[in-house]
Order: sequence, then C-alpha cells, then structure tokens
Amino acid sequence: MRKGLFLSAIMAVAMTGASFAGAPGDEVPFREGEPMPPAPTGMSWCLIQKPAVYETVTETVTVRSAATFQVPVPGEYSTKTETLPAVPAHRVGRVVPAQLQPRQVSYTCQEEYTVLEIVPPQFNDVPMEVEICPAYDQITIIPAQFRDVPKRVVVEPARKAFQRVACDDGNNNLCWTVCETPAKYRDVITKELVSDAQERRTPVPARKQSVMVRKVVRPAQVREVKVPAKQATYTAQTVVSPARVDWQTVPATTQQIPVLVETKAPSYTSQAIPEKQDTITRRVLKQPATMVWRLQSNAYTQQYRPIN
Repeated sequence: MRKGLFLSAIMAVAMTGASFAGAPGDEVPFREGEPMPPAPTGMSWCLIQKPAVYETVTETVTVRSAATFQVPVPGEYSTKTETLPAVPAHRVGRVVPAQLQPRQVSYTCQEEYTVLEIVPPQFNDVPMEVEICPAYDQITIIPAQFRDVPKRVVVEPARKAFQRVACDDGNNNLCWTVCETPAKYRDVITKELVSDAQERRTPVPARKQSVMVRKVVRPAQVREVKVPAKQATYTAQTVVSPARVDWQTVPATTQQIPVLVETKAPSYTSQAIPEKQDTITRRVLKQPATMVWRLQSNAYTQQYRPIN
C-alpha cells in the first residue's frame, strides 16, 4: 500500500491544452532527461514500473568431465634366505697342568764328628728346613665373556599400493588412493664377544719340610774318634714340563632368516572414464524491468494523493 502511494506521489499528472491521440492504457517508453508526452483532455500520464519477465529453459550440462586414471599394477615379491651370524668366532683356552716327576735327593743329616772313648760327646737335635717341592706358577683360565645383543632384521619391506575407495563427489563413484603398508621386522638374539678368555698365573711357593739334625754340642775329650757323617734322602718333585694353555679357535655359528625381496616393482596403467552429462531446468531473465508512461483518465489518477 505504501509503495503504491509512493509511486503515485512521484507520478506526473499533466493537463495540457495540446491534444494527443490515444486511449487509456496506451504506453510510451520512459527516457531519462526527456519530458513526458502531451496528454489528451481529461487524461494524464502515469509513470509505471513494469516488472521483469522470466522464462523457464531446459539445458544440458556436464556434471563430470572425461578423465584418465592411473590403475596400479601390484609388484611381485619372493622369499629368500639370508645367513646371519649367531655367535662370532672366538678362542677357548684349555689348561694343561704341569708335569712333575719325583726324585730322591740326598742330604747330610748328621755331619762328621769326632768322639772320645772316655768322655762321650754330647749331642743336640735341632730342626732344619729342606725343600721338597720347588716353587711354580699355577695357571687358572678365565673363560670368554659374551652378551646377548638383540637385532632387528627386515622380514618384509615397506610398500605402497593403490586401494579402491568411495569418492567424495556424492555420486557413489569409486576412486583409487595410495595406501602404505609398513615394513615387517623380526627380532633375533645374537652373541657378541665382550672379552676373550684370559689366563691367570698364581705363584705357588716351594714346599719345605722340617727335619731334625743332630749336632755335636761337646766332643769327647779323651780320645778322638771320628764318626762319619750320616746321609739321608727325601723325595722332591721336579718339573718335567711347565703348565701351559692350549688355545682352540671356535668357528662362528650362523642362522638362516627368511627375507622378502622385491622381484618386480609396482607399476601403473591408464584407464579412461567418459564424460557424463545431465539435463537441468532453470529460470532465465527474458525481459528486464522497465519504466513506461501509461495514459490514464483523470478519474483514475485522482484515487492517489501524494504523501505529506
């Protein structure tokens, strides 16, 4: 209602003495800057805005362009066996003990002395240390030290492959995406040499034995009689061959591990997808809105008054 009153407020109503041949409802195009045409007696021109005119059209549009996709061709793999060291080569020592041989050793247990027939001599027994086994080195073997070392080996390498998934275009199409398969590993335990076998020599002192020796405290004083010396024997150990260490080399040991290797690399092949079209319906502007002068009777124009 207010819009109609506003249009009637800006509507130009002209009453001129010049005659214009026309009937109510006739229209003349409105041009900016030009005066309105003269109106017949009892009529006037109204500035009218004619609405835009639309029409519905049907068009064929492309909803999916033609394209070419790369289709993956998976690679080929085979399994081979690799030899890995389990225990490294090392040396092992074996102690060969010393060879001893007993022998008889003579010693003087009583020296020669002189006695008297009238006054017998006086004797005293005193202790005396004699060596029955010489000193030697005792060898002790300290075995080699090892430790377990964990080691990770590749059983199956990492690879990439294409996988079919649903597209995000809303048409339930299938697309391809690259999926990465991680590598597979296997943990094994190997032996690592920490220290070689060593030998430790411990000196063994000589063994001695205490024997009693009779010595003359006071000889005879009347007649001297020579008493020959007395000899005694004891068993002593003689080293024929010293102790030694025989070293033997123990070869390294290995273990067989299956490993997956690639014999043919993955590749791609091209696949074409045709273009897809669809028919749609939409409204298009056929004639824009225009301003025209429309001829009306004065009785019609008097129904509208400007707004104060």
